[in-house]
Amino acid sequence: MNGKSLNNAFKAVAVLVLITAVCVAVLTVCNMFFPKYTPVLDAQTAKLINGICPTGVEDGKAKSDGYIVLLKDSDYGADMSAFNKSNKAQKAEVLAVYGEPKGEMAGAYIIESKSAGRDGDVVVLIAYYGKRIAGATVKKQGESYWSKLPPDVFEVLSGKDAFSDVDLQGEFGKTGATLSLSAIERAVNIANKYAKQYDMKISTGMIESYPTAAAQAEVYA
Repeated sequence: MNGKSLNNAFKAVAVLVLITAVCVAVLTVCNMFFPKYTPVLDAQTAKLINGICPTGVEDGKAKSDGYIVLLKDSDYGADMSAFNKSNKAQKAEVLAVYGEPKGEMAGAYIIESKSAGRDGDVVVLIAYYGKRIAGATVKKQGESYWSKLPPDVFEVLSGKDAFSDVDLQGEFGKTGATLSLSAIERAVNIANKYAKQYDMKISTGMIESYPTAAAQAEVYA
């Protein structure tokens, strides 16, 4: 290799190193200012859950007095990470499970899931009670064409079988927000699949972790 070729090789390596350094720096900055989304039971989440799966008390009390709780995998013997990994092809993930140990719908649980839309992840909450979907709503989205979705896109889910796939594309047809509707559909279906796999474990685990669920469930059965 002559001197000119060697010099060009060094320049190429230097450019690659520089590009790598810039990419690492950009990722570091993004992680600092745009941290990974982590589900939490905050006031807004409690309000949304209380709206689709009413506890019978006001939002603040539902959160502070344990009417709504954020369940851990260990509460019901699941491995959410393993589930998501094995269902990677679904292009959707389960993020969290919330429970209602007491209240008007004691024993109900709510699955938070997500799927990629046109402009980022669409995060939804789906409530399950008596092996049916009790209600659903969006928790997070930044879709450009969200307003083009049918206004009753979540309402039509109420009463559907908790363990079967939904076909929102077939139900609504062309909406002008195909990617957003597809994201909702995938998020709901991955949640339904998780519910089907862990329904009994979630219900049993919630009663064991929160004994009031058993007594309240009998009252409202």
